[in-house]
Amino acid sequence: MNSTPRLLHDRFLFDAAFNEVRDIDAPVHEGAMFGCPAAFVGRHIAFCVYGSGLGIKLPAERAAALVQSGRAFAFQPYGRSAMNEWVELRIERDRVDEIAPVLAEAIRFAQRDQSGA
Repeated sequence: MNSTPRLLHDRFLFDAAFNEVRDIDAPVHEGAMFGCPAAFVGRHIAFCVYGSGLGIKLPAERAAALVQSGRAFAFQPYGRSAMNEWVELRIERDRVDEIAPVLAEAIRFAQRDQSGA
């Protein structure tokens, strides 16, 4: 039996983030990826909640710029290597509206992936 505690993902943080993007003109829907609550456009993920942080998929150059500016961290779920095109933002639930433009950017990026698929 594995005695390692299971990582709990902040569902309330996900709900706050999803509320910021649900009305964007894209087929945004909820789902899960590796047990994390996630927002998708079609089959393409835009963001997820991993623990108490938001993993957000963006164009690689935008993700790198956010990390270099100190506004985000490299997204390394489950201790893996940093994921290309992904950042992690740590923010309180009641302040998610402050990153709404980044979440919208992730939705547009996923929508672009969907139309190119």
